[in-house]
Amino acid sequence: MKKSLVALAALAFVGAVSAQTATVSGKLAFGYVTAEGAGVAPAKSDGLQVTDGDFVIAASENLGGGLKATASMAVQSRGRTTPIAGRDASLTLAGGFGSVMIGAIEIGNGIIGLGGADAPTMGLDGATGIGGISRPVLSDVMNLDVLMYTSPDLSGFTVSAAVLDANGAGGTQSTALTQDATLVGASYAAGPFAAAADYTSFGLNGVLATAPGLDNRTRLSASYDLGVVKLGAGYEKLKTTAVVNNSETQYLIGVSAPVGQAMTVGLNYARNTADALNTITAYELGANYALSKRTGVQAAYQHISEDTVAGNATAFRVRLLHSF
Repeated sequence: MKKSLVALAALAFVGAVSAQTATVSGKLAFGYVTAEGAGVAPAKSDGLQVTDGDFVIAASENLGGGLKATASMAVQSRGRTTPIAGRDASLTLAGGFGSVMIGAIEIGNGIIGLGGADAPTMGLDGATGIGGISRPVLSDVMNLDVLMYTSPDLSGFTVSAAVLDANGAGGTQSTALTQDATLVGASYAAGPFAAAADYTSFGLNGVLATAPGLDNRTRLSASYDLGVVKLGAGYEKLKTTAVVNNSETQYLIGVSAPVGQAMTVGLNYARNTADALNTITAYELGANYALSKRTGVQAAYQHISEDTVAGNATAFRVRLLHSF
């Protein structure tokens, strides 16, 4: 009897442990970077640096009845003498109804994922230019508190709705001088084709009459993988509450292609135009040689310019990247 009880207890313990799984993942990259252009101090800078250093701890638990809970927390650490900083943190409950996620996360520019066509470039997500370009090339990098619902996959289609609020701003509809927002979106992915669209309406609780804020934003993006080459494109229209000169438009075109068994090359071209402001254009070239599924050597070149010559800036980077 005692042996049976011990065996049952052991099985119960194993079952409880197996109901939850935990993983650690991340990436680390080290390389050489050189930058040159207006605003760079000195006029040209170069040197070795850690370009990426992040790890993510995630745990998921099977709650039964088709429900699953997942907690994820990311931390940035880039070597000696650098601070350890908190990154994205979220809780997700998923089941047959879809998923509900709540968290404090960084939301990057939404047209890069598909529009960039997975080209191995430096990235223009919120980049203001190495040379101090006055506006981001592809804007909208924001740190937000998010509550988002995503539907289950319906023959390739998913829809989503979210409430967004700036971190530490006092909550949605607070009197803090920041804006909350609501977002609705849809995406489709089947075979080689993928597309996404979303619309965001920004609240006016934090907008001063003397300092116009964001009004609304529309984003569209798509990609198609032909095998020998992958193509992508993205479009964004952003409006503010200003009476005049209140519109900004962003475009992105991307292409990537495999070369042999281990090499991938790619190109991104972006353009940002705004009423009564200079136009910003940028292009990036990149190549990645895969030493394995997790380790690669990357080289990339970036050029950003405004309508004024003083706004031009360039950068080159070569690095070793390992994901785990």
